[in-house]
Amino acid sequence: AALDLALAHVKCYELDKADAIYRRCIGECRRRGLPWDVKCIQDMATLRCKQHRQADAAELLEELANKAPPHPATFINLGTVYNQLRQYEKAEVWFLQAVQLKGGTPGREDLWNLGIARKNMGKYDEALPMLEQALEEFQEHEPEHPVTIAKLHSSVGGCLHDMGRTADAAEQYGRARDLYVATVGTMSPLFCSAAEGLAKSLKVEGRYDEAYEALLEAFTVHAKGDAVHPTPLFELLDLALEINGLKSVELARLAPLVDAAVENLDRRGLVDGNVGLVMSRAGKALLRSGNEAVAARARELLHEGLGLVRKAHEAGEADLSHEILEAEMLLRGQLQ
Repeated sequence: AALDLALAHVKCYELDKADAIYRRCIGECRRRGLPWDVKCIQDMATLRCKQHRQADAAELLEELANKAPPHPATFINLGTVYNQLRQYEKAEVWFLQAVQLKGGTPGREDLWNLGIARKNMGKYDEALPMLEQALEEFQEHEPEHPVTIAKLHSSVGGCLHDMGRTADAAEQYGRARDLYVATVGTMSPLFCSAAEGLAKSLKVEGRYDEAYEALLEAFTVHAKGDAVHPTPLFELLDLALEINGLKSVELARLAPLVDAAVENLDRRGLVDGNVGLVMSRAGKALLRSGNEAVAARARELLHEGLGLVRKAHEAGEADLSHEILEAEMLLRGQLQ
């Protein structure tokens, strides 16, 4: 019952609740052995992926592959994790092994997985037909699964974007976004991924206002969700500054979302150089807004972020001298 409850939390993206249950169950499940250990390890690996802890997920799935008889689902999950870890050739090997276990002829899910791997390897001419065929087959044979179809629209959109066909990519991301709105809602990480892809494609197309709206949708999910992580927050703040550099947008609208993100990160004990980079970039964005109502908060973010970035730099974690210099210049400019 505990494992079923934990998996229900995972499917609803209530990741903190799921994590608490699995941490209490994993030892007992390993002690009992089959089938308890296999189920717990499999589901816990799914949770780690949703928490952006792919290396931990890979370790769990490798353990599972050594415990249980060969199974296509295990190999597919390993391929998916190694794709996310950017070990694309290794991912393709696992996906191909899954195909062999199923008889050697790739089905629509296999085409999807292999298409993503080959897209990530830059083999776009091979990847796009696979992804488009997978989408068509899911639409024909599984129309009752709109979330899966939305995921495929995003996959096709990602391939088209990387190929430079950003207008077509935006159309695919838009279809995915609309399907997610009608199913999982606007606080789902799935919606977030589609909105983020849409923002990037629309920006390239010069549709800056629409791109910024999509960016705000994605930033909201990253800021408030259970799987909060500094990297996507930082990247979206950089994208907001890029859009604003091309056409002025209301950067001050980021202020409450930034506060939510900082509070979320702090609540999870994430206080390091990466969080400092998020704070300093957020401070820069709010200053660029030219809105006096958020200027004081911008200075606070810059000051606190600078302290965390400097600490990480002095500890030798990374060369952050450029980030330190920029934050110092922005703060000095506010004092003049």
